[in-house]
Amino acid sequence: MSPRARLKKLWEEICPDGVKENEPLKPYTSLRIGGQADWLVEPRNLSAVERLLEAAKREKVPCFILGQGSNLLVSDRGIRGLVIRLHSLKSPKVIQRLKGGQILLEVEAGFPLANLVRFGIRQGLQGLEFLAGIPGSTGGAWAMNAGSYGREMKDLTVYLNTVSEKGPFRRRGKKELDFGYRSLPLEPGELILSGGLKLKAGKGESIREETRRLWDKRRAIQPLNLPSCGSVFKNPGQDFAGRLIEQAGLKGRQKGGAQISERHANFIVNLGQAGSGDVLYLMNLIRDRIKGQFGVLLEPEVRLWGCTLKKIE
Repeated sequence: MSPRARLKKLWEEICPDGVKENEPLKPYTSLRIGGQADWLVEPRNLSAVERLLEAAKREKVPCFILGQGSNLLVSDRGIRGLVIRLHSLKSPKVIQRLKGGQILLEVEAGFPLANLVRFGIRQGLQGLEFLAGIPGSTGGAWAMNAGSYGREMKDLTVYLNTVSEKGPFRRRGKKELDFGYRSLPLEPGELILSGGLKLKAGKGESIREETRRLWDKRRAIQPLNLPSCGSVFKNPGQDFAGRLIEQAGLKGRQKGGAQISERHANFIVNLGQAGSGDVLYLMNLIRDRIKGQFGVLLEPEVRLWGCTLKKIE
């Protein structure tokens, strides 16, 4: 048996019927870009995730974690190694009712953010409204400390349950989590499995109205009708990346099938046939122009798999 066949058999022993070989990642990303992964595995439970991580470490196979594929640019050349796709439709669970109408909700990392917002409306849980329209999974939102309109995931988070190559399940309280602007530093190989969110009991109709208001506001300024990875760059200091890019005259600039959005300059959209090279070209163009014109070096918010930006001094 070849080494590759042996590894596939190993993944299949852990995740029967959940292993795909040479699987294109394009359909799994919101930007609709990405070459083949050696193996894409979709574990059915958190125990299988732990076993996959342990096996990948033992076999010295590079391991990548994929949620809903938002905020991600994957190289057209693909990914050498194992991609673990976390996708959970298991409903969040109310695990504790606290004083003052507060409620502790536990959510799996693979649960889609859009479903979480809808769950909050149905259950009358206040606090999730600002997530309306943000693509991706709950785990991805934690990893990037997603936020909008003055609120971030760190404001809701009580704890995270994680696992890593170094050891088994671990619960990290909020004081152990160093949330930053669009970031959450974790140990190398550490993976978020689930976490607790502190919300407040409210009235379903008022929560629905606030969610709709924020959704309409987002839809009015962002190109939600085309594939994108969301905001490409972090906002520098007290300024806005989109404002700088527009001020530099780059709004609407196109390379191949990729375009700097005419609606929101901090979005790069896929017009239909964009490749990773097209997006990287535009990202490098933006960084060069903003650095030269304003003296500001924009830092990417989007994660890059298998591709890199050129260095700017």
